[in-house]
Amino acid sequence: MSSSLGKLLGTKKILVCCGSGGVGKTTTAAAIALKAAELGYKTIVLTIDPAKRLANAMGLATLSDEPQRIPLPSGHLEAMMLDTKRTFDHLIEKYSPSRQAREAILANRLYQHLSTMLAGSQEYMAMEKLYELSREKDYDLIVLDTPPTRHALDFLEAPEKMVNITTNSILKWFLKPSLFVAGGSFGFFRRGREKILSVFDHLAGFSFLSELSEMLISIAGLLGGFQNRAASVMELLRDKSVGFLLVTSPESPSIQDALYFLKEIRRFKLPLSGFVINRLHHSFLESQKEREGLESRKGEIPDRLVAALFKNLEEMEFLAERDEENL
Repeated sequence: MSSSLGKLLGTKKILVCCGSGGVGKTTTAAAIALKAAELGYKTIVLTIDPAKRLANAMGLATLSDEPQRIPLPSGHLEAMMLDTKRTFDHLIEKYSPSRQAREAILANRLYQHLSTMLAGSQEYMAMEKLYELSREKDYDLIVLDTPPTRHALDFLEAPEKMVNITTNSILKWFLKPSLFVAGGSFGFFRRGREKILSVFDHLAGFSFLSELSEMLISIAGLLGGFQNRAASVMELLRDKSVGFLLVTSPESPSIQDALYFLKEIRRFKLPLSGFVINRLHHSFLESQKEREGLESRKGEIPDRLVAALFKNLEEMEFLAERDEENL
């Protein structure tokens, strides 16, 4: 691990590893967490990527949504994988104004369907879990492994989207109980809803309108808590104790993804800690003199191997030069 990256371990409480798929982002997150633990920092690495790459990188068959201690000769390291549904349920339990409201929401079948299907719910729940770990646990370092770059915008916008949803006037209008009884204000919807709702009812197996009414009325009392928490998460992501690491390879498409992500980090005014260039090809020959010296040693190599070995060397040198040029 480079000295510059090592310095971050003593100055940051949260490191967010971002990047496109196939650049070794998850492995990098696991390696950073392992090194931090070896240096004496109580560390946890959390993945919000539904793929089980982190478990594989840690040498485990699987990971759960609860912190799991990783056996090490020395140091304290834990790992976990996000469970969107359980995190969503925990939020409902936390912000429900009463036990009755909490039980009504959790038992609502529409909520059970939507809590894992809502656009952005996985990303927002990841931010909720990150906030919970940072505020309610005593970790020295939290390393977050994110989904590939194509989902990065959802990940960064999740807290802001939740604020917008909970303050949106249209949602508040839908929360009016009078909306769900026969009346003039609902007539325009009633005329066209039967066909749509009958399809949904058939697929879901329950009365969509009734369940929607019960869920929205029950959830109305939670909006303030959701809004405050989302604002707190947005504030946390911009804190100086947080660092975003852009993981990339030296290949041109991965670099373009990283530069796109860099623009998004700047747009959201998030703290950038630097780039991690992974899978870099290094030159084996530092000078022409070294190459000439290698040529003079051809006689030490069996003839049947000379051509293949030198061809392989030329290809590796070409990749090293290409990587250097791209960087």
